[in-house]
Amino acid sequence: MSKSRVHTYLLREVLAPTLLALLVFTLVLLLGRLVKLVDLVINKGVSIWDILVLFGTMFPSFLGISLPLALLMGIMIGLSRMSGDSEIIAFKSAGISLTDMAVPIFALTVAFVLVTGLASLWAEPWGYRSFKTKVFEITRQKASIGLRPQVFMKQFDNLVFYAGGLDDRSGRFQDVMIVERGSAEEALILARHGYVSSNPVSETVTIHLEDGTVHRKNRDEDGAYQIIRFKNYAINPRLEAATATSRAKIKPKGMPTGELYNQLQAVPAGERSADLTAELHRRLSTPLAPLLFALFALSFGIQPTRSGRSGGIVIGLAIYLCYYFTFSFAGTLITESGFSPWLSIWVPHLILAGGGILLLRRSSLEKPNRLIEWLSRLSLRLKARTAQP
Repeated sequence: MSKSRVHTYLLREVLAPTLLALLVFTLVLLLGRLVKLVDLVINKGVSIWDILVLFGTMFPSFLGISLPLALLMGIMIGLSRMSGDSEIIAFKSAGISLTDMAVPIFALTVAFVLVTGLASLWAEPWGYRSFKTKVFEITRQKASIGLRPQVFMKQFDNLVFYAGGLDDRSGRFQDVMIVERGSAEEALILARHGYVSSNPVSETVTIHLEDGTVHRKNRDEDGAYQIIRFKNYAINPRLEAATATSRAKIKPKGMPTGELYNQLQAVPAGERSADLTAELHRRLSTPLAPLLFALFALSFGIQPTRSGRSGGIVIGLAIYLCYYFTFSFAGTLITESGFSPWLSIWVPHLILAGGGILLLRRSSLEKPNRLIEWLSRLSLRLKARTAQP
């Protein structure tokens, strides 16, 4: 059998479960947001197209997790199946070395490293900013989305809004109370009904009130008090300051990578923001995850285990959870304790890379791997417990 056919066969055996795992993990992550988005469609009247756009902007934020995890699980499932069916032994008997078998795996890994890097450095912050922008646009179009019944809302600059009830479909309020604040006078406005509209062209929001009264008292020396009854009344709350503040305060994960780097370079090392530092190093280190996972998956996947094919899934999840908790803790050390990112992020990456290379070397020399045996026994125990009635 030629090496090219072996490479094609191995790539096909690994790529199929990898793509399936990528689809499953991405859907699972999206379903976590599905409930809130469905509520916007059913109760708030947001269009399906807007929901699809929101899904599209959320998708890049999941790639940094789903791509490395899918590659890890794909390699583990594919190689564990081949190992369980003694195909790995057959390849070795035919003179196909571990180096030959690793070529298509690492070719696929390089592709995943590039895509993960693109997602981490560009697509993820773009998706975060686009998601926030789209939510803001939807709120402008459906202004009542940002208002909730029986809660004092203070997002407007010049008034406080309160409503006793809200019809989600029509966006109409009942029992409205508004405290309007001005430089010369204050007003208490009570109305039986009301609704909110917006003008996307002028970027203004208008509160329409029906059937109510305005209680107004001047702050002058005479302190005149007025009561005005109305059938229809309109108020234009000011949003400029709140909008400018919300747009100016972009979170680190929404900043473009170039801007993030420039902001860190603009200040001395001792005065740099811990959040910005942690975010930049997280983005730069995320593309290394597929490479680390490939090293460990190759070492673990080609070893025959007593746990069978299902052991690959358990071992893959164990590897990912160890990696995830390690670097989540590293991010916490940077933001909370001011720990050096070189020690908390990059040194563990080097240690894991060295460990993966060592395991791969031992596997190529047919030496026993105690860690694989321990994980195999753990997989058998979990399998036995789940099989019990």
